[in-house]
Amino acid sequence: MKIIWLLVLVALVVLTVVRMRARIVVQIAEGRAQVVRGSLPGGLLGDLHAVAELSPKVAGRVEIRGKGTSLSVRTPGLPEGPAQRARNVVYLRRHDV
Repeated sequence: MKIIWLLVLVALVVLTVVRMRARIVVQIAEGRAQVVRGSLPGGLLGDLHAVAELSPKVAGRVEIRGKGTSLSVRTPGLPEGPAQRARNVVYLRRHDV
């Protein structure tokens, strides 16, 4: 019986880790935006590229989790200005993601 509970616990941990992983990751560096994981529509990638061009010396990531109304965006490594612009772009186009 203990083995079953252990397997259930392991399965829950695995599901939690999988859900925490970003579905789409975009690397921003040297004035460019490049998709590292997942895929984005060209328009959204173009908008993120425009955000990167505004701050060419900035480097960081845009991590997108979830879909639609449950969308979550993290911007590790980006200063607050470019990070907020990137989040705004993604949230405005969340129906495309």
